[in-house]
Amino acid sequence: MGPHEQVLEGDGHRRYLVLLAFEEIAGTSNGVIYDLPTTLRPERIPGSIYVRGSSAWRDYLDAREQVDTGDPAILFSLRVLENEERQLAVDWGTTYANSFFLIEPHDPACDLSDPANAWARRMNEAITATLAVMPPQESITEGWTRTTPLGVFLREVFGTWLYWSAPPPNGAILPVPLDLRSSEDTLWGRLLAELNDRFPQPAFDRAIARLHAREDELFGGPVVRARSVFRTRLGMPILRDPRCADHALRRLANQGEMSIIATSLPGIPVYGHGSPVPDEITDEEFSQFLMA
Repeated sequence: MGPHEQVLEGDGHRRYLVLLAFEEIAGTSNGVIYDLPTTLRPERIPGSIYVRGSSAWRDYLDAREQVDTGDPAILFSLRVLENEERQLAVDWGTTYANSFFLIEPHDPACDLSDPANAWARRMNEAITATLAVMPPQESITEGWTRTTPLGVFLREVFGTWLYWSAPPPNGAILPVPLDLRSSEDTLWGRLLAELNDRFPQPAFDRAIARLHAREDELFGGPVVRARSVFRTRLGMPILRDPRCADHALRRLANQGEMSIIATSLPGIPVYGHGSPVPDEITDEEFSQFLMA
């Protein structure tokens, strides 16, 4: 993760602490921090696909690229963004936009990128208090920061998860408060619970059926290729488990809407169109088949 230099001002000891605290509240090391103050925010160039951005914007893009792998990633914003800036921060130039989880402060008045902001001053006080009791780095145990003044402060600030209900320009950006009540709570743990509630298996079934009807060119090659659209296309149902896409394909084949070639089985049987995938075929076996 790479927070803004205003938050990380000071020596490497301080930088290490702040990065560790963000990582431990996230519950994952896979993440990036959107650190641009309002004065340096990017802007779309009218009539163009390009964006007018500062060197700080380019630094952010470089940092985001490091975690743009298709694995889930926490994207902390140090302030509450407008919708256009939200989309730029998550989607502009990203390969796996739908794998990023945008987390903003609960309070619209909070701006940790502005040293004069009351919340930023409180954060600096929390950092100072935590540094005073910080043991040597080699002695720090996992989760140590969560009960420190800095950890308590970050749990108060973060956060609200923002997600797209449909691919832009359709749908809306919906806020979901993620309250971390316990020092053991993490944003990733809360997100997993929200994903289970907001994107059950029928959401993937419907999405796969729509895509097959409108973009059948996506349905060729290995079964696992169908997972990609849920990672790359902002606003699609978010994969809490890669097999959600596989299960939707299996259902579509069993309804006779497409064919699945079992290339790893003797005789290379073809399923679909009146020949459903046998129940005894495991998820692992199915993931090795081909779409046709």
